[in-house]
Amino acid sequence: MILESTLTLRHNNAVYSVAFSSDGSLLASGSLDKSIKIWELPSGQQKFRLEGHREAVCTVSFQEGDATLLSASLDKTLRTWDLTDGKLKSTIPGHQTYLTCMAPSPDGTLAVSGSHDKTLILWNVTASQQLATLTGHTDLISCVAWSPDGRFIVSAGHDLLIRVWSVETRQQVREIGPHPKPIQGLAFSPDGTVLAAGDETPVVRLWNFASGEQRRTIENHTAAVKTVEFSPDGTLLASGASDSLALLQNPKTGELLHTLKGHRNTIYDIAFSPDGRQVASAAFDRTARVWQL
Repeated sequence: MILESTLTLRHNNAVYSVAFSSDGSLLASGSLDKSIKIWELPSGQQKFRLEGHREAVCTVSFQEGDATLLSASLDKTLRTWDLTDGKLKSTIPGHQTYLTCMAPSPDGTLAVSGSHDKTLILWNVTASQQLATLTGHTDLISCVAWSPDGRFIVSAGHDLLIRVWSVETRQQVREIGPHPKPIQGLAFSPDGTVLAAGDETPVVRLWNFASGEQRRTIENHTAAVKTVEFSPDGTLLASGASDSLALLQNPKTGELLHTLKGHRNTIYDIAFSPDGRQVASAAFDRTARVWQL
């Protein structure tokens, strides 16, 4: 089934990231135009434009009951923003070169970021401080994710391997893969048993997280997959790609269920609302879009 977007939200350059607030009433979008916009839903009215990053904003995430937004940028910093007034709260430097990806822990107290400098940094978001630098990648890192129980971090990029790290010991514990091309997106199923990965091929690969064995491949795209995400109940797997399409699939069978049309260029990020009834995406065509399911 083809679904048309219900909202088109615009930036002045490519949009790299989107995130819903915990109650689904707000959407944040981060852009190559160096800004973050906070949009009210379902109206699509702009509530705030957050400015301060010096390079593209690659990841955004609501924190602390939606009172704070956490952002990460190619400018090598994390920043936190007060969403009561739209003001900058803190700037946290760390990486030596471009910061390319970031993910908060399930409880929001920690975050992990990856960089062109081949390292991961584990952060205490509340205290705005670095806790550890994780080394082991041999090429740039492009995506990170936390296991739902908060015990593990996974990271991947141009060295073709998914690396699994223990949060407790801050050491790499194993590897999954390799992939044939650089890995661009990672996402855990809500129960933590399946890890989805997209790389610079049209294929989404599903891995058994415990065993590291590949469960299946899903081949519904026609160009490089850039982002993957599970719905909150685990019944849908969303993927976005360079073919300008966002697809919703059955992760157990690979069956294509919905095609989300509207974007005109590469899709870099995709997110479900907490209730699973909305999907948002970010794309190179300078827009974020929202679909109703």
